[in-house]
Amino acid sequence: MVDSDVRMLVVENQGELRRTIVAMLKQGGARTVQGVTNAEEASNYIGQYPVDFIISEWSLPHMNGVRLLSEIRRNPITANISFILISNQGQMSADDYAEAADYDLDSHLIKPLNQQDLNGTVEDILKKKAEYLEPSVHLARAGAYIDIGESEEAEAELDSAQEFDSKLTRVWVEAGGLFEEIGKEDRAKEGYKKATTIDKDCAKGYEGMANILEKEGKSEEAFAMLQKAVEISPQNRDRQFKMTKHLLENGNEDAAQIALHKALQSIPDPATRSAATAEFFMEVGRADLAEAEFAIALEEDPDNVHYFNRLGLAFRRQKKFKEAIENYRKA
Repeated sequence: MVDSDVRMLVVENQGELRRTIVAMLKQGGARTVQGVTNAEEASNYIGQYPVDFIISEWSLPHMNGVRLLSEIRRNPITANISFILISNQGQMSADDYAEAADYDLDSHLIKPLNQQDLNGTVEDILKKKAEYLEPSVHLARAGAYIDIGESEEAEAELDSAQEFDSKLTRVWVEAGGLFEEIGKEDRAKEGYKKATTIDKDCAKGYEGMANILEKEGKSEEAFAMLQKAVEISPQNRDRQFKMTKHLLENGNEDAAQIALHKALQSIPDPATRSAATAEFFMEVGRADLAEAEFAIALEEDPDNVHYFNRLGLAFRRQKKFKEAIENYRKA
């Protein structure tokens, strides 16, 4: 039976299926189960009411289930909400699933759902969450000590968290990140390595090791680890940005542009995608590459005043003042 105190939210745009899932959960023992139709409604609900568990459709309108999951994980207040994605057979690609796993997806169920599988999965996740609770308390304390500059106390809390020898990669990745913050790179590396030992597809673990190796001046080894993380979860935008920056620094512009477009492929509008690519190049000081991308954006959206202004700035940074003035006039 599902713990009756668990507060659940079902995010499903198909009304009949949403009502069926709500009924299944209530029959399984849950007392507080709310249904909403899309990610925006889910975000609004979570902002007003406490939620312990979300079951979400993957193919939601406007923002899919993985995007919703990523928003929840990025918010410290909601980061520990348990999350199940549901989809039709074959609907999610391997890359979609890898991206969801990158955001600590708890489970994925294939439709049609049955009550035994649904409630059994919920129960299993709640058991794992209970296992995470004790080390997570020590991790939270470690973070608090770091915030006030008490590194020794933070390290002691991290030691306590690791004493549980958790089988959850999340514990080891979080510990690795906190060890990094207090300058204990060797301990951080141990944490990340443990995460990849538990799960060879733990992209965050490889990325963490890449960060440490980069600090140690081992650029080639760091890049190999970053590549491994990207191969596991190619739709992770931040990681593709890191890959792009590394490739640019090493003069591999063609590969950098490919990596950057992969990072932004979730943006459906071609003009917006090219403009976002251009903005990245502006940030890393490559106005020449930004120029080309803003030009592509203007081909798609020739009346966009903002793009003309930004293209003008790209020209200015290259000291192409005549071209800059022409674009400002067009704007």
